[in-house]
Amino acid sequence: MAKRRNYRNSRANTTSYRGKSGAEARAERLTWFFLVLIFAVLQLLNQNSIGIQNWLIPMSGAIVLIGSGLYQYSNHWRVSPVTWLAGALLFFLAMLNLYFIPGRSFLGESLIVFAAVILIGLLTGET
Repeated sequence: MAKRRNYRNSRANTTSYRGKSGAEARAERLTWFFLVLIFAVLQLLNQNSIGIQNWLIPMSGAIVLIGSGLYQYSNHWRVSPVTWLAGALLFFLAMLNLYFIPGRSFLGESLIVFAAVILIGLLTGET
């Protein structure tokens, strides 16, 4: 008699891009989505003259990247060093802006870090 396959377990164990589970790949794509969303929303708010703080963009990116890294690590998935380094760099830029250079906007640097994380993730398959 043939054994029945449990569809839920067989689907969870299937691999997607570069040997990752579907859930792991979704978590990484969701991280990229949140990085783009943060930048877009904060840019729209800034254009509507609501006046967001300069440190908010790098801090939001740091929270997304470090939070994503912690989530992936807690699920025993591999987390790219780029995620940790970019999160730490964005946190450093936010603290620098908050405490030492309050008038300076790190918008350009934050955008470069966001783009680098997404580009490196696309090229290597890890974020």
